[in-house]
Formats: sequence, structure tokens, C-alpha cells
Amino acid sequence: MIFTGIEVLFFALGLLTALFIVAMVKYNQVYKFDKWSWITLSSGGFLALFCIAWSVSAVLEGVPRASSMGLVVFGIPALILLVLGRRIVLKYRVNAKK
Repeated sequence: MIFTGIEVLFFALGLLTALFIVAMVKYNQVYKFDKWSWITLSSGGFLALFCIAWSVSAVLEGVPRASSMGLVVFGIPALILLVLGRRIVLKYRVNAKK
């Protein structure tokens, strides 16, 4: 076997990280993020990537309970931060147009 599960995980995480950075730069050109938008969206993206890494590596090690707890402990705050960051971006965008 050429690729093991952990090698595929690292490749996918690198690809997802690159896509996240490109998306942040593109959306920054459209919406002009402020400091708090950058902080919340970057923290949420990092936490989401960490959640994926934690959960997949736990499954590969044979510990599904740790995987599900990782989804709860890291995934829910990641979603909250990403939604909060999006709301901050849209709030300041609406106020900037007035």
C-alpha cells in the first residue's frame, strides 16, 4: 500500500488549509474585514481544521469515542466562531454602505 490513512489526512488538511486561506483573501477583497472579523474567522477556521485532524486521527487509531468527543468539543466552537465572524463581517459591511 502506497498511502496510509495519516498521509491522506495530512494531504487533505494541507488542501483544506490552502482553500481556506484563498477564500479568506477573496472575501477580504469583497467585504474588507476589520480586526475582529479576521480574529474570529481565523480562529474558527483553525479550530475546524483541528477538529477534522483530531477526529480522523482518532478513528485511524481505533478510538471512536475520542473522535466523537473531538467533534463536539472542537467542532461546535468552530462553527460558532465561523458564524459569529460572518455576522461581524456582514454587520460592518451594512454600516459601511450607509
